[in-house]
Amino acid sequence: MKIPPYLRKTFYLLLLCFTLGCKTTQPLENIKTEIGEVMRQQSEAWNKGDLETYMQPYWKSDSLLFLGKNGPTYGWEKTLQNYRKSYPTPEAMGHLTFTLLKTEQLSKEVVFVVGKWHLRRTIGDVQGHFTLVFRKIDQEWKIVADHSS
Repeated sequence: MKIPPYLRKTFYLLLLCFTLGCKTTQPLENIKTEIGEVMRQQSEAWNKGDLETYMQPYWKSDSLLFLGKNGPTYGWEKTLQNYRKSYPTPEAMGHLTFTLLKTEQLSKEVVFVVGKWHLRRTIGDVQGHFTLVFRKIDQEWKIVADHSS
């Protein structure tokens, strides 16, 4: 599978930050707690069937990147539309849980997260993994890139 140049550049940038071990100003444990709380609130909103609240941690921008099985999607509104289309009923949405596996601070305003997601559903469970890039925007952690599979 050929990787598009724009994704390759993003990968190399993330790799460079990992390699250089960017300095932090906030303790990583505090950041992990903050990110964990964002993810907890997201799953809570999902489990209530509230996709708009679930989407609040996502960067409300046309530059938001969501990468899933159908390829890249750009933009907050388009990502919300895709969620609505893929999960049209409470049965399809099920009960969401996240497990955070790794949280790595790339800079004082950028965090890389790896985790697992699981939907318990009466129509059959589904699960997978995700990588998220959070960026501190206006004093809030926002998801600027999401790769879920």
